[in-house]
Amino acid sequence: MMTNSYDLPGFFHVVSARRSPAFASAHNSVIARCAQVKPLLAARYFLVTFLVVMLHAAVAPGGVSAWAAPPTVENGGNSAEASQPPNAEPAVVFAGRIAGDNTSTRLFFDFDREIKFSKFFMEKPDRLVIDGPQMLFRFAEPELIEPRGLVSFLRYGAITAQKSRIVVSLAGPAKLNRFEIVEIGEPKKFRLVIDLVPTNPAAFTRAIAEQRALIGTSGEVATKGDRVRVGEKRKGRFTVIVDPGHGGIDGGAKGGDGTREKDLTLAVGRRIAEKVAAAGPFDVKMTREEDVFLSLGERVAFARRSQADLVISVHADSLRQKWVRGATVYTLSKRASDELAHELAESENMSDLIAGLDNPQEEDVVQDILADLTARETNVFSRSFSRILVGRLGKEVNLIKNPQRSAAFVVLKAPEIPSVLVELGYLSNKEDEKLMVKPEWQESVAEQAAAAVVAFFKPRMD
Repeated sequence: MMTNSYDLPGFFHVVSARRSPAFASAHNSVIARCAQVKPLLAARYFLVTFLVVMLHAAVAPGGVSAWAAPPTVENGGNSAEASQPPNAEPAVVFAGRIAGDNTSTRLFFDFDREIKFSKFFMEKPDRLVIDGPQMLFRFAEPELIEPRGLVSFLRYGAITAQKSRIVVSLAGPAKLNRFEIVEIGEPKKFRLVIDLVPTNPAAFTRAIAEQRALIGTSGEVATKGDRVRVGEKRKGRFTVIVDPGHGGIDGGAKGGDGTREKDLTLAVGRRIAEKVAAAGPFDVKMTREEDVFLSLGERVAFARRSQADLVISVHADSLRQKWVRGATVYTLSKRASDELAHELAESENMSDLIAGLDNPQEEDVVQDILADLTARETNVFSRSFSRILVGRLGKEVNLIKNPQRSAAFVVLKAPEIPSVLVELGYLSNKEDEKLMVKPEWQESVAEQAAAAVVAFFKPRMD
C-alpha cells in the first residue's frame, strides 16, 4: 500500500492540523483513496494542497483559522419561551383559518391548551416565522387555511424533536397589527390570532435589522451528534451515511395520491440502511430517523463529523413535466448537466428557506480554494459510485433516460466525502408514485443499493 507515503509530515501537519483538524483529516482521507487507485494523482494532490495551505497560513494572521470544524446550526436566541419538557405530550392544533385581502389579513389557529410562542420576520423571501413547542397539526377543515390576501403560502411541522414551526410566506412586506392568545369555548381552548397589514419595503428591512439585533437570526433547528466525540475510525470498516430527504416542516413533494416525499424517503432510507449494515464491514448512520427537519448544512456537517466514507441522499421529487419518470442518480457539479438537473437542484436547495432559515453565508475565499481542490478529487469517486449504483438499479427498477446526471446540490457539498443524490422516481408521475409506495419495490431498491455499496468498497476490502 502507498497510503503512508502521503501522510501529512513535519511542518505541513502542524500548519494544517493546528489550523484545521477537519481539513487535516479530510486531506488524509482523500489521499488514501487516491493512492489506492492512482498514486500519481495522490502525489499531485499532496503537492498542490501543500502550497494552498501555506497560502492559508500567510493570509490568516493571528491564528484565526478559515478552516474551522464543520459548522452546526446556531441558536438564534429566541427559542426559550417556545420550549417544553422533553417528554411532554404535544399540543394539538385542531382548527385554523385565513381571511381577508391584500389590505388586511387575519390568521388564527386553535389549540387544545395554552402555548407560548416566539415570532420573527425574515426577508428574501418575505416570511413570518412562528415557533412553539411540539405540536400535532390536525386541521378539521384544511380548506379554511388556503392562502389568501397577504399570505402566499403556509407551512407547518416539526423543526426539532421538541419544537414546531409555522412559516407564513408573505405576498409582500407586512407588519403585525395583532399577535395574541385568547381563550375560546367550553371546555377551555385557546386561539392564536394574527393580524397582518402591508408595510413598505424600507420599513420592513429596518424592522428586521432591529429584530436581529435583539433576538439573533432564525432560531434553533435539529442537529445530529454535534456534541458527540467521534472515535478513531476502525481499520477495514467504512462509514456510510444514508440521508432521507426533507422531514418535519419541510414535507418535500406530494404525489397525486397524497404520498409525501418526506415519508417515502424515510421509509426507503431505513431499508437501505438496514441492507447496507448487513452487507459487509459498514457502520451505517442516518441523518434523520424520525419526522424532523434537518437543515442542508447540518446534514453535510453530520456526515463530516461522522468521518463518512460515502453519503447516499434519498429523494423523490416532483416535476412540471409529469410524463418524466424513473430513477436518477446525481453527483455534484457547479453547472448542471441539463435543465432538468438544474430545476431539481434549485428546488431541493430551497429546503432551508421553506423551514424559515436564513440563506447560508458566503464562505472564506481560501476555504473555497481548499474545498474545491478536495472536491475535484472526491468527485472522481462520487461518479464511480454513481455508475455502479445506476448499473445495479437498472436491473430492477425503471431508470430515466441518461440516469447519471449532476448539479449543484447543497447536500452533496462535503468536499472530502463521495456523495450521491438518488431520485427514486418522481411523485409527479402517477406510475412512479404507485410503484414507490410498494414495500416489495422499496426492498428491491434497498438490496441493489447495498450491492452497489459493496462493489464500490470492494477494492479497499481486499
